[in-house]
Amino acid sequence: MKTNYSWSDMANFMTDNGVPHSVVNNLVDPFMAAILGRPVFSLINFDDFLHKKYGKYENQGKSMKDIFGEFFGDKTEQAEYYFGLKNEL
Repeated sequence: MKTNYSWSDMANFMTDNGVPHSVVNNLVDPFMAAILGRPVFSLINFDDFLHKKYGKYENQGKSMKDIFGEFFGDKTEQAEYYFGLKNEL
């Protein structure tokens, strides 16, 4: 994966994976982007979306990592990078 990417690249990735545009608009995390020096999505805002989609998945014994795997499949590492959970791919 290219290490230079834009907010638009990230938004396209999310919509291609089924996240509605209205949700993507609320995922931008300028604070973490400034800290990490790259575009980053808000994990907290995405968790809100996941709870609306999957309910209280923690009560089902699942972690956010589990849900990431279910939601993004073979693109989970790329999604984790976009959320600042990984430093590189």
